[in-house]
Amino acid sequence: MSVRVDGLTAGYGNSPVLYEVAADLAAGRSCALIGRNGSGKTTLMRCINGILKPTKGTITVSGREIRSMKRDEIARLISLVPQGNYSPFQFSCLEIILMGGAARIKPWSAPCAGERRQALEICREVGIVELAERPFNSLSGGQKQLVMLARALHQNAPVMLLDEPNSHLDFPNQHMMMGLMRRFVRERGVTALITLHDPNLALQYCDDVVMLREGRVVAAGPTAEILDDVHLQEVLGPGILMERTVSGGRVVVPRNM
Repeated sequence: MSVRVDGLTAGYGNSPVLYEVAADLAAGRSCALIGRNGSGKTTLMRCINGILKPTKGTITVSGREIRSMKRDEIARLISLVPQGNYSPFQFSCLEIILMGGAARIKPWSAPCAGERRQALEICREVGIVELAERPFNSLSGGQKQLVMLARALHQNAPVMLLDEPNSHLDFPNQHMMMGLMRRFVRERGVTALITLHDPNLALQYCDDVVMLREGRVVAAGPTAEILDDVHLQEVLGPGILMERTVSGGRVVVPRNM
């Protein structure tokens, strides 16, 4: 399911953060959103998910404009793995994951046995079965990220937004998270937008990239074409260069910083 952002301007109060942003997210592809802190990555996510109303421009999902949809309609189309993960209540991890199916369940109804089976199957796919009955707030930040990924997968929406999903993960789990995301994009045809700080993860796991600087799109397109010295230095700063490895691959490294 494709997502189109056209002429988007948005911010908080009288402080704009995004300026005339345009981007196309192709159906069944993963897209990295790269930019320095404060460049507007999370704000763009909030607009696409209908949480923040833009002051100008449109966002459409397969031709339907987000601002015309109700909250439950958006939930059937778009799932979100947020940055911050804290629950004010003592829910178990399985209960948190089951909340992903809320849009499918009638008001005041409990998840059926089929929903629980599906949630446990997703736990197995993500590798967190042993966490299912543990209190969510007792987990480490990285474990919570994996639970939130499982909740988004249980939501079973065709568009998935992941806002810095690797922020609390160690090196092996960063690659596990990105590998899972890529697998679900390919197997389920999900359209994924992922904010990343490490351009090497984008290079390795994402089909496309959108690069933001101070709220404006600097470049967008296939990752292999867009990630080059010029764009990297314009967005991330001088001294960020693309190098060739011994095996012929490409890697982004900082130099003279």
